[in-house]
Amino acid sequence: MYDKDSAKLLYEAFFAIAESYTSIVYMDVETERAYPISLDGYSERYGKEFEKGLTMRELVTLYAKETVWHEDIPTVVRMADKEYILERLKTENPVLQVYRSVHGGDIVYFRMKVVPAENGDILIYAFENIDSQFCLQHEIRAEKERHTKLLDGLSREYMSVWYLDGKSRKVSLVQNNGSMSENGEAVEIGRSMVDYHFSMRKYFEKFSMPEDFDRLMSETSYETIVNCAGDDDIYSVNYIRKNPDMTKSRFQICYAKITDESGIANFVMGFRRINIGESE
Repeated sequence: MYDKDSAKLLYEAFFAIAESYTSIVYMDVETERAYPISLDGYSERYGKEFEKGLTMRELVTLYAKETVWHEDIPTVVRMADKEYILERLKTENPVLQVYRSVHGGDIVYFRMKVVPAENGDILIYAFENIDSQFCLQHEIRAEKERHTKLLDGLSREYMSVWYLDGKSRKVSLVQNNGSMSENGEAVEIGRSMVDYHFSMRKYFEKFSMPEDFDRLMSETSYETIVNCAGDDDIYSVNYIRKNPDMTKSRFQICYAKITDESGIANFVMGFRRINIGESE
């Protein structure tokens, strides 16, 4: 068993790099007994259990049955198995495990982190509430999946589809469905200009009606589309396009926003011909 000062030192060293952890305990590898290092308000209810000399497996089993979502109980209890953790530590350090806990009737995501200390004589267990972080990542993944499907649809429905990188403000062609005579020159503008703002300026100077130029530059600016494109809605801008054969067509640009992990808004944008009254 390690004295209180030793445990406190371990706690301070570990906590210095893990400020987000709610509770930290450790296991004496030889005896497998559990000792508290830091308990949050919720975990203080288990304070008396440590005094009973429970093993880490007994303590975690009690915690899991009372708090952990029933489907995740076996996974959490296994994390308290000394042989299992020591085996995983041969290839992983730290050992991490995400699980679901139930608080106030709500499912909350937690992560357990296990690291060896004192030359492997003890194993430190830290518990971190990652619910907001996990949910954000889940939403971002779901958003990407949704827009991947949208991109597939755009690639079939639109004359040309582009990707606008929000950080660099550069555009790249995803797919061109138009013929060379119908859309070749317009696509070449985007390919050669690269910068979104200048590409749009060059495109509208060539293909839009002069009286529409200022409006279109304003409605398609990066700042405008960030503000107007919702997470679930497509932002669209309609205009009259002057075609290479000197005819005119009603066109529409559609923007679908994809927010990345750092919060930057990127866009899939598609150009399509529309009928009178469509999407107005």
